[in-house]
Parts: sequence; structure tokens; C-alpha cells
Amino acid sequence: MFAKIKRPVIAIIIICLVIISGGCSAAAGSNNNDEHKTITDMAGRTVEVPAKIDHVYSAGQPGVVALYTLCPDKLMGWCIEPSDAEAEFINAKYLNLPVLGLSQGTNSNANTEEIIARNPDIILLMTDINSEDTKAAADEMQETFQIPVVVVDDELTNMDESYRFLGKLLGAEDRAEELASYCAKVINTVTDVSKTIPDNDKVKVYYAQGSTGLQTAPQGSEHSQVIELVGGINVCNLDAIESGRLTINMEQLFKWNPDVIIASYSDDHGGTNMGNTNVFDIITNANPEWPLLAAVKKGEIFETPYLPYNWLDMPPSANRIVGVTWLAELLYPDYYHFDIVQSAKDFYKLFYRIDLSDEQISKLLNEAVKK
Repeated sequence: MFAKIKRPVIAIIIICLVIISGGCSAAAGSNNNDEHKTITDMAGRTVEVPAKIDHVYSAGQPGVVALYTLCPDKLMGWCIEPSDAEAEFINAKYLNLPVLGLSQGTNSNANTEEIIARNPDIILLMTDINSEDTKAAADEMQETFQIPVVVVDDELTNMDESYRFLGKLLGAEDRAEELASYCAKVINTVTDVSKTIPDNDKVKVYYAQGSTGLQTAPQGSEHSQVIELVGGINVCNLDAIESGRLTINMEQLFKWNPDVIIASYSDDHGGTNMGNTNVFDIITNANPEWPLLAAVKKGEIFETPYLPYNWLDMPPSANRIVGVTWLAELLYPDYYHFDIVQSAKDFYKLFYRIDLSDEQISKLLNEAVKK
């Protein structure tokens, strides 16, 4: 009797094992598929990325700021080594991250082989998503590195959406929403108030950059966006070169006759290592005509706070949000009612995770506010 039922039982067992084995194989295949997902980045590109992203190389400084403020443990390294002055405002835990260089912009200096060897999960390219060249540049970078390249918008007024996108991508949605909400509140407030400023109260602003102060950002440039967003009139109405900036002469500056001069010293990478030298001393030494300008005679020249990142434009990332509150209050104290000191403390606490001391506040704002 047992002999008669043994073969059918064995057959059934074998069939069950095959089914189970097939099911396990299918499940394993599903897990393999789940290890990656297909996303649409903010430039509209379709990109396959790991389902869990732990290591990100940022191609440029805008992405470094976004990653450092959102989820610094996923930041693989710096594009530019923080200076001693900048390091004071950066968590010591991250100062020893490797310096991997830039792969974005005209000053690219990254070692492609080293980055490939470090095997990042993705490369973050935070840039102007509306540029005709962005998609092609991202595709070329992805082809070069053979690593997924994800494009994120660096537009100031869309910074909230950029954080939300990154939060979802990197599994940091709660933190991203905190940062996004702060950005949106500042941008919405300034956008609403700036509409109420009458033309006869508008302030003419010149943004002095570089070691001579004669490099500037024209109207419409991302380097001058904060000025225009808060209601200032950028006196430079010339066409920009590819970098978004251009060089003028003192004769042109005297013709423009700005009401206020905002001075910032930074190189093309956004480096701001001036030591203890005042930016106005730097540009005056370069050209003794500066003190003859009406704005300078009236004391209407101010230095952009720049630690750990420039508050106005370098790099074009979330660091500009605190610059919006600062410049709005500086230019239009009768219309905006930001407490500059408290705004700085709140921003640095939330974004950079540091409590600013009175000494640090003084260092940041010493030449940035009216005496």
C-alpha cells in the first residue's frame, strides 16, 4: 500500500519544491529590482538610481550646501576645502571629509578616476534647470562617470521644492520639509512686501565683487537675484558674460551713481578667505577713487556676510535665504521688519545646526549693517 502511494507523494513533493523554488527565485528577482528605482529629476530627465542612497558626490558647491544642510552624513566630500574662517561655522565632524574637487562649471578640477573609485550612489548636479545646456551636460557627466546623475534646481525662489525633491530622494523628508517651509516663508514674505514699495522709494544698488570691486553682476543674473527679489534696483543693466558677471570701470560706476554699494570678495569658486582684511580696504587699495563715490561718502557701503558661505550668491544655493532677510531689512527698514540678528541665529541653527555666539554674530555683521 505504501509502495502504491509513495510515487504520487514524491511527485507532489517535487512539484511543491519546484513551485516554492520558483517562488523564491521570483522573490529574489523582485528584491533585485527593488534595489533600484526610476525617477524623473528636476530637469525632466529619467534616471535609474539605487533605492537606498547613502553616498552622494556633489558636482559643485550649490549641491554641497544643499546636502550639508539636509543630510550631511550622505555627503561624500567637499568640492573645495573649507578655509579656517569657514571651518568655524561648520560642524567639526565633517571637516575631515575628503576634498574631491569640482565637476561643474568652467573651473572643473575633480579627479574623475578617484570619484569613480569612491563609488558614490549618485552624483548631484544642482544648477539652472532651464538652461538649454543642462540636460546635455548631465547626460555627458553620467556617461563619463557611469554613475547616475540627478539634476536639482538651484533657483532661489524654488529652493523649497528643491529640498522636498532631495528629501524624498534621500529618505530625509521630515528634515527637508523643515528647511523647505522656512525657505518658502521667507520668499513669500519678501515677494509680497516688495510689491508694496513705490518706485520713488526704490534703492539703486551696485554689487561690488572681486579684488577691485569692479566685477559685478548685471540685472537678471543669479548673482544679483537677491537684490532684485527684495525690491532693489541693480544699476548694472549690461549684458553678462557666461559666468553671469562682468567687469566695468570707475567711470561707469560714477555714471550709475548707486545709492548703496554691497561689497563682496570671493573667487570664482566661492572662496572667501580674506583673513582679517576688510573688503572695502581691499578695493580701495586697488583704486583710490572709491571714497569719492557719493554712496561711500554717506557710509552706504556694506560687506556681504560670507561665512561659511556668501549670503548673496556664492554658491547659488540655500545660503542665500538668510541673505534675503538681511538685505531686505538693510535696504528697506520701513517696509520689512526682520530682526537681522535673530534671523541669522534662526537660519544658522536650523540649516547649519550651530548656535551662533555673540562673537560670531559680530564677525558676520560687523560691516554688514548700519552703525
